[in-house]
Amino acid sequence: MNPSDLDRSEILTYLHTPALDADLSAALDVYIARLCDAAQPRSIYRVLPVEHTAEGVILGGLPLLGEDIARHLSGCKEAVLLAATLSASVDALIRRASVTDMTQAVMLDAIAGAAVERVCNDLETEIRTKHPYPYYTARFSAGYGDFPITQQGDLIRMLDAPRRIGLTVTTAQTLLPMKSVTAVIGLSHSPVQDARRFCCGKSCAECPYYNDCPRALRENPECFSV
Repeated sequence: MNPSDLDRSEILTYLHTPALDADLSAALDVYIARLCDAAQPRSIYRVLPVEHTAEGVILGGLPLLGEDIARHLSGCKEAVLLAATLSASVDALIRRASVTDMTQAVMLDAIAGAAVERVCNDLETEIRTKHPYPYYTARFSAGYGDFPITQQGDLIRMLDAPRRIGLTVTTAQTLLPMKSVTAVIGLSHSPVQDARRFCCGKSCAECPYYNDCPRALRENPECFSV
């Protein structure tokens, strides 16, 4: 991973600030390079059949719980289950910084957030190339809406992620390494909706996930003051 791969504006979004002063901006450059050196990005995905039932949606034989994920995959006959991680070395880098320099630790954490997002974006580009569909949903992860975080273990087992990319989940449903993502992307021949934004086309402020949505922060600068 190279520093030029990362979106600086996205890093600022994770830092909840629209800009940095000259000294902090220079420090950020140093920390971006440091994290890129430490990162060992790994990712994996499977394309699985989707079945819609009266009880909810089933992905590759696994019932996915919650109405939001069922809504998100509405009209989809297949979906991609994916996982991505920056590796344990990034967790170790942030942990060491937190002992001696919290400013550095906070910046590294924000950089890591943007970095794992870049890994997911690159993987999604690969998926769209290899599995062309007219329509794709956005990524939807366990913990969004009423899609329970307790399904993390089921998802990584379906991907054989512990063996293939070293991604595990704790009894508290925390992914390890921590800078990791699991998500579901619906594939469809008909227009799809993004269940993360039920009010899409209206004000982001009306969205039930407004307060913790990085997209809302980027599209609405006034959110930086929230």
